[in-house]
Amino acid sequence: MAKELILEIGTEEIPAGFLDDAVENLASLAKRALDENSLSYENVESYGTPRRLTLRVRGLVDKQEDREEEAYGPPIKIAFDEKGNPTKPALGFAKAQGVDIKKLTTVKRDRGEFLALKRKIKGQKTDKILKEILPELILSLPFRKSMKWGDGDITFVRPLRWILSLFGGKTISFELEGLKSSSKSYGHRFMNPKSFKVSNWEDYEKGLEDGYVLLDQNKRSETIHKGITKLADKIGGLVPDDPELLETVTNLVEIPLVLKGDFEEEFLALPKEVLISVMKYHQKYFPVFSKSKKGELLPHFIFVCGTPVKDTNVVVKGNERVIRARFSDARFFFDEDKSAPLWDKFEDLKGMVFLSGVGSYYDKTERLKILAIELGNSLGFENNTRHIVRAAFLSKTDLATQMVFEFPELQGIMGKYYAELSGETIEVAKAIEEHYMPISRDGDLPETDFGSILSIADKIDNISSCFISGLIPTGTSDPYALRRQAIGIINIVFERDFNLSLKELFQASLKSIINQTDNRYSDSLEKTLDAVMSFMTERFRNIMIVEDFPQDVVDAVVSVEFDNILDAKRKIEALTRFRKAADFEALGIAFKRVVNIVKGHTGNNFSEKRLVELVEKDLYKSFKEVRDKIQAKILEKNYLDSLLLMKNLKEPVDKFFDNVMVMDKDPKIKENRLSMLSEIKNLFFKIADFSKLSV
Repeated sequence: MAKELILEIGTEEIPAGFLDDAVENLASLAKRALDENSLSYENVESYGTPRRLTLRVRGLVDKQEDREEEAYGPPIKIAFDEKGNPTKPALGFAKAQGVDIKKLTTVKRDRGEFLALKRKIKGQKTDKILKEILPELILSLPFRKSMKWGDGDITFVRPLRWILSLFGGKTISFELEGLKSSSKSYGHRFMNPKSFKVSNWEDYEKGLEDGYVLLDQNKRSETIHKGITKLADKIGGLVPDDPELLETVTNLVEIPLVLKGDFEEEFLALPKEVLISVMKYHQKYFPVFSKSKKGELLPHFIFVCGTPVKDTNVVVKGNERVIRARFSDARFFFDEDKSAPLWDKFEDLKGMVFLSGVGSYYDKTERLKILAIELGNSLGFENNTRHIVRAAFLSKTDLATQMVFEFPELQGIMGKYYAELSGETIEVAKAIEEHYMPISRDGDLPETDFGSILSIADKIDNISSCFISGLIPTGTSDPYALRRQAIGIINIVFERDFNLSLKELFQASLKSIINQTDNRYSDSLEKTLDAVMSFMTERFRNIMIVEDFPQDVVDAVVSVEFDNILDAKRKIEALTRFRKAADFEALGIAFKRVVNIVKGHTGNNFSEKRLVELVEKDLYKSFKEVRDKIQAKILEKNYLDSLLLMKNLKEPVDKFFDNVMVMDKDPKIKENRLSMLSEIKNLFFKIADFSKLSV
């Protein structure tokens, strides 16, 4: 008979950023536990509010199925002697199973006949199993940060306050550090904190509804979204979709009440990013914009209250006072900061540590100027280096402003405003703003060349500084977001079609750090450079595979050489198209034969005069005829045509292997043939290692 399981974990307020993962993990861990215990069910649902995590399992069987288990012992041929008496292995197996030898049977398996014991296992009742697995389920829930609370020994994201545990309407009794499970739940902390008894899901939902709790996070989100849209439309404005903020406020309340507040228009004189930052990041408010094409910020905000109140005006006025104070502070910071030109803040960077062991932000800025010049020159911006250097010089100065100290998320953005107010060019101001971009994995990329150059330089310095200091990302930890920054470099290169040498740039970056630190890290230069390039290669490889390029093609290209990101992508694109040709399989096999036979060969002793057989002479003649053409196409970055030219070598390569013994008895002939094939292989390797292709 199928029944329903309800588990509610009551807690102190769970941080909003933890809740979605907790809800998802509750369901997935429950499914795993039920499956591992052979308990079938119809479906598993999970819900969450700041004060509770709820699991609902419908159609859960009330008993395990009876099952038969087999335990296998030694093969029959060693289980009994010539007289049919059991041997020590057989007796030992019977003893280990706790049965008489006569209870054992013989079964056939793939490897022959074996001694075995068949047991019928009677299924346990579900309520008995749940009594064991539910406490384990609660304690196994992972959180980014858990701790012990009070005098307890268990760790959880927040202190546990109650546990509701029902199966088929009956309480599953267990205890966690003195907290006993029951059939009781609780309503809203302030509106209806009394307990109520639960016997089924309908009771539970009604009790929560009467207790001012909307359990389903999706319904809370929908309610908030509709309320925001309605209020914004009422005042002739709109609130752009903001899934991140919507998720946050959804996870902050148990019952949403959507309200509108206003602020004085005079605050609109501040940069809109400042106002938005205060509303969104600090107060969790939704900014309201006009419906016009310009989309100006309006002097209103929409917020979500987690406690229904009779007089909403009191709540609105209170939030208006808060936002007015925050905006007044921001205006003061802005006025103070712009009282002096931005470059006056440069010396202040000397007292601001960038990263322990590699200096201050002043030191970082000096490195950025060097790296930005090198990047600009390599990309053909020699005539604009003054803009690039100026942007690099000012790029970190806004960190020393009061505004950015109070609102760190505005770094770069305020740098742009202060640069414009200080009389800097639009190009410089824009580059300062863009050099942090992208600020997320899929964030907006810089729109300008100077901003792109400075962004790459900044990220290269960040990665170099962390790696040379030993702060290398692990599988579970990347506190300095180096993976995101590496992906940002790659995406900017793709977007701007920048042809640059990553290895040269990282080498220059590492040398700058070494020079500034009195050669402290000089011994680790090569090792660090190799580690950085491996790190970048793996990020590039992952991006290519996510973009649906075949993994073997990606590996074939990056295993030969990875330096120029744009070049590597072009090779992957060309090889992906090339392998779709009808005759590619036969061609790929021929190429792989060449690559495989010369593995480990280091000689370079080829002489055309030492060619003996006609087919090897024909192969070298064909090779010479296409070699220069292929290399010319490679210089033009026309990798597809270079691959098509390589097709001319397929037939002479096949004839060579079919008619010539490469490993000739004469060591000179053998060496000459291997050297010739090595030259052919080296030509292939200008694009990819064909031995890694699956053909």
